Amino acid sequence: MMHIELPKIYPVTSHTDNVGAGTTFVAIPGTKDDGSRYISTALEKGAVKIVVQQDVQLSGDTLALITQAGADLVYVENCRKTLAQLIAQALDYPAKKLKIIGVTGTKGKTSTSYMIHHLLTQQGKKAALISTAEKIIGSTLVAMDLTTPLPEHLHIFFDLCVKHGVEYVVMEVSAQSLTLHRVHDLEFEAGIFTNFSLEHLEFYKNMQEYLDAKLIFLNMVKQPQNMFINFDDPSGRLICQKHPEFSSYSLEDKKSSWYGWAALQTGSLTLQIKENDEIYNLEASLVGKFNAYNLFAAALAVHSCGFSFHAIAVALLSLRQIPGRMEQYPLKNGATCFIDYAHNPSSYEAVLSTLRQMTSDLMVVFGAGGARDKSKRPMMGAIVEKYCDFAIVTSDNPRNESAGAIADDIMAGFTGRQDFKFMRELNRTKAIELAYELSKPGTVIAVLGKGRDEYQIVGHLTFPFKERAIIRPFLREDNLYKSL
Repeated sequence: MMHIELPKIYPVTSHTDNVGAGTTFVAIPGTKDDGSRYISTALEKGAVKIVVQQDVQLSGDTLALITQAGADLVYVENCRKTLAQLIAQALDYPAKKLKIIGVTGTKGKTSTSYMIHHLLTQQGKKAALISTAEKIIGSTLVAMDLTTPLPEHLHIFFDLCVKHGVEYVVMEVSAQSLTLHRVHDLEFEAGIFTNFSLEHLEFYKNMQEYLDAKLIFLNMVKQPQNMFINFDDPSGRLICQKHPEFSSYSLEDKKSSWYGWAALQTGSLTLQIKENDEIYNLEASLVGKFNAYNLFAAALAVHSCGFSFHAIAVALLSLRQIPGRMEQYPLKNGATCFIDYAHNPSSYEAVLSTLRQMTSDLMVVFGAGGARDKSKRPMMGAIVEKYCDFAIVTSDNPRNESAGAIADDIMAGFTGRQDFKFMRELNRTKAIELAYELSKPGTVIAVLGKGRDEYQIVGHLTFPFKERAIIRPFLREDNLYKSL
């Protein structure tokens, strides 16, 4: 797949790496750093306008530098909102020339977004994707970080989409992007709320604050009937009861706007949806009830854009594995490996309960991220013990924490179930290799936490790390997996 690199210099930016002659520099007062510290660097690189928040006091030296450079100084109420507004204006509002579909929720965002992108592409529409796993314009990868990029990167991406003839953009909308106004002033053709559960308490004070951030998105969809809420999720049900103008979907309650029925098979599922007097069977090579919900939401969003369920059913026939989400790899010793991004308790519950039904020998390789909410570590350990026969506790982006201490936190969740065995191997490569050595025909190995992330963060350093490369020597010898 070809790659597109974003331009180096932006007309408006909050990062000095993207400042050049004529740039407007927005000095954002962050939680860990203050953009006003970099005003001198921005001026040296050619910034002609400096935007500062009203509650920030600039030093006399900084004010003198701005005057000497002949740059404009503008004070605003909220630098983050202003950044989004200014970059959109500088690029002639590219987002307004696109049909944007947004997906928010604790889990399922990436899978649902990927399905929507696939379905639109199969309808002959040129579509772009912004997800945790990939950023794509048409069939071209774009190098960008973060689930929902910073406003300047996001609008540069939109501008590239317009220039490449894109009609639809499908994007994950994270809670942080809403809190930090990265998607400020965007309007969405359709929106999805997948579910809500424990996550990001290293960023939010409590679960209510986290939920409130998610709820901002609900009013960003142009037509309320095109905001699709998971009625089977407790928070989703409360939202629907309070906002009957939104559409709901359910696999359990016929009182929802859309009711479906799912049949789960090994390696596939069938979702049945009724519209008027017609019943449509949507079949996909996906695993687990959680993916039935993701597929339901994706189908409804695409249907709201004017495409029939029949066309959606046909498009699903060519749906392949979703990057980093329950990626299934048969191994040459008769075991099967699943690579998945699961990194919180609710995702562990969904993934491991599904895999438990597929084998009598379930093994997991997992860790927990450093500098993240510590409370979920023993919860993840408890869920692993509940479903698995054997676990290897390893490292997963320990950052500035001790990988061993993180492992201790995880193992505090183990209760001593007699038929559950575990060991600690903090070298993640060795842990995956060891899992293969200990597996046998019929074993299912779940490697959780990274998905398609191709790095390991230790301290302040980021190292290349590709799990698919580690399992490549163990793959079954057939053509399906040689491109890994």
